[in-house]
Amino acid sequence: MKPIYLDHCSTTPIDPSVLDAMLPFLRESFGNPGTPHELVGGVVQRAVREAREAVAELINCRANELVWTSGATESNNLAILGLAESVPPAKRHVITQVTEHSSVLEPCRYLQERGWAVTYLPVDCFGQINVDELTEAINDATAIVSVMWGNNEIGTLQPVKEIAAVCAGRGVAFHCDAAQAGGKVPIDVEDVAVSMLTLSAHKFYGPKGVGALFIRDLTKKTPLSARVFGGGQEKGVRAGTLNVPCIVGMGAASSLASSNIDAWSRHTHHLRRHFEAALFERLKDISVNGSQHDRLPHISNIAFFDTENEGLLTMLHELVASTGSACHVADFAPSHVLEALSLSRPTVDCSLRFGFGKDNTTEEVALAADLTVAAVNRYRAEA
Repeated sequence: MKPIYLDHCSTTPIDPSVLDAMLPFLRESFGNPGTPHELVGGVVQRAVREAREAVAELINCRANELVWTSGATESNNLAILGLAESVPPAKRHVITQVTEHSSVLEPCRYLQERGWAVTYLPVDCFGQINVDELTEAINDATAIVSVMWGNNEIGTLQPVKEIAAVCAGRGVAFHCDAAQAGGKVPIDVEDVAVSMLTLSAHKFYGPKGVGALFIRDLTKKTPLSARVFGGGQEKGVRAGTLNVPCIVGMGAASSLASSNIDAWSRHTHHLRRHFEAALFERLKDISVNGSQHDRLPHISNIAFFDTENEGLLTMLHELVASTGSACHVADFAPSHVLEALSLSRPTVDCSLRFGFGKDNTTEEVALAADLTVAAVNRYRAEA
């Protein structure tokens, strides 16, 4: 029997309808979008255009403001380093915050090693930044602020609308990594005035290896220097032959999310509430990490005191969960996100992340709670 999959923060299973949309472009419609023949290149050009329109609908932007990438990591690097290459020497200050994904923190450290000033804003015990501290940190040299929409480990939502307003008022670019939030909660870039926003298809039931970067007013200006050079694709911002099957898949996943996002959000919120209630009813000495209110609907990060998370996972072979970001699968260092909440080291080391998905059932989650309770009790008894 397959294990119960509660690791939808790491990746989501591709929806069957998304796979069906992709298959023709892995078979008969295999052409390069740069091929001029109508029956070869034209077919895929239209498919790419329709996919771009579907992603644009998901976040309420114009289709020509999107650049295809290989995923969130590339989008984040392109946003930060591409902007850094294009700004004047007097603009060499970046602001981010300490619980960002490594694909934001590492480009910032790269710039810091090359003489840039980088401000890493702290977070409170729930994982949120203080907007007043952000406002004070902005100065005449600030080129970009990069703060995520929702955290990938604890789910905490940042006050992105307020952040966007502050940045717009000071004339500073605001990049937002929305990889974990895209397709999970409504995103409207007309309501939240981000300059750039990152999406990744495999976080909302699309294929791995494709993402998009929203760049506001891209048709009027190109605010980023390219990081990949060659054929001049994607308005010169990102060269390379387009990954047509996966782009079509991202478009199909975006359409699916646009139609179902409210229902999915309610469903995963219900599953999480049911799961947490079962645990808190039957286990002592546990706590939720991060905000219990301002968080993404599908994420639960729980500390099981008097256990150790890696050891606990080995007792949960019928359940798929995680200790943190899947991008650090070979890194046994403690979670930088949990450490930033000023949690004690024992709390960090006994915490597990559960991520619920649209296809999980109430029965599965009830069984997952049973398995988790049994594993925690067994671990504590044997310790």
